Amino acid sequence: MKLQYFIFAPMLAILFLPAGQAQTFSYDGNRWYEIEVSIFTNESDTPATRSNELLIPDNSELVFPSPIRPLVPASKMYTVDFNEPELDFLFLSATETIPEQENMIGPEYSARDSSFQLTDFERDPYIALGNESATFLEFNQDIMASDDHRLLFHAVWRQPVLNRVQSTAIYIQGGDSFGGRHELEGSLRFSYNINRVDVESKLWLVEYSLEESPDSVFWPLPAIPDSVERGNVALPLQLPVNYLSFMDQERSMISNELHYIDHPDIGLLVQIRPYQLPEVAEYSF
Repeated sequence: MKLQYFIFAPMLAILFLPAGQAQTFSYDGNRWYEIEVSIFTNESDTPATRSNELLIPDNSELVFPSPIRPLVPASKMYTVDFNEPELDFLFLSATETIPEQENMIGPEYSARDSSFQLTDFERDPYIALGNESATFLEFNQDIMASDDHRLLFHAVWRQPVLNRVQSTAIYIQGGDSFGGRHELEGSLRFSYNINRVDVESKLWLVEYSLEESPDSVFWPLPAIPDSVERGNVALPLQLPVNYLSFMDQERSMISNELHYIDHPDIGLLVQIRPYQLPEVAEYSF
């Protein structure tokens, strides 16, 4: 897939940033990076020009790696789950009475919720950060303004980048939804390799069929991982589709450089930026 020149033009400034060097360890003993990714489609292909070689004959390659986890939206950090009361006094029957409570003086505090903690946006990993941390906004605007491309996914987050065996993949979904699934699904895995970071992209782009016919093809899509919150939607594992395209690529990356991963149907812009965890402040009273 070839992007229009006007999309590549503003990228040249980033391409000439100083080449990345070996990332130093943060105080927690890990190498941290700020990662930004944009994923988009090539809309210039039509059913008549698509290659049948892109279609996968079986389900052997469409798998989610393990372990895998989603990015956590920053907005979710401000939500609080409230437990339902054990007894609703508005619906007491005539024979029911309010249970007696021990007399006490002063406020009563509920048991401490040990699972609650404030999010530290500078130190917590896998938090999808806001536009204030993004550098791809101009690129995304050019992509969305183009008739040949459609932006499906964009995120910026921070994480420790470990070796291949210890690394955790990032769950990816984007684009339109259909029956509880998304047209873009898959994973990205970042791992450290000597002085570089390897990115492993396993993504599939599905064109779903709105109607089932005798000629409908059913692709057995892999089940969404248990580590991904699915809500209350019942997710079918087989859906009629018109077309399925699969990206399975691995690329070595240098920090601070803009990388473009090409594919006939899917394009990725990726940049990894070295990040040092701020030291934890110590207070004395």
